[in-house]
Amino acid sequence: MGNLFVNERLVDPYIVAIHSTLLRAKAHLWHKSSMIKGIIPRSGIDRYRCKVGRDSVTPRDGYLVINCITASTGSLIVPLSADFTQADVQDNQIYPAITYPLPEGVHYMAAADSGYDNYKLHNLSTDRGFELLCPVSQIYNNTSSDRLQLIEFYL
Repeated sequence: MGNLFVNERLVDPYIVAIHSTLLRAKAHLWHKSSMIKGIIPRSGIDRYRCKVGRDSVTPRDGYLVINCITASTGSLIVPLSADFTQADVQDNQIYPAITYPLPEGVHYMAAADSGYDNYKLHNLSTDRGFELLCPVSQIYNNTSSDRLQLIEFYL
């Protein structure tokens, strides 16, 4: 659908944004102790989406994450690529898959999360023809001049 908006020139993908949102899963939680024993304690458990990492429930257990790349027309936000993951999957792990189907014309990928500040993701983005812009998570003693320029850009 996003490609249709781009092809019809209803949205310009020059600058796109990547973000994720937690969604509560409707299914019951499947605790690790039951998983190990191979026991499904009740019906309605989504064995792939509602896993609990430990026997105690944490605030992110039972949630899905929708990862989405969007472009904006000013008043309309159009999804260009999206995927669901379990809540325990880090956003930067889904980045290669979610950026693969982007249409031509993307020059900048904006991320508000410093979790995307990763050398491999920056290189992957460059290889795909756009620049990943995200907050820098840390400055090192041997920080490259390219990275320092990126930090200057954010300031």
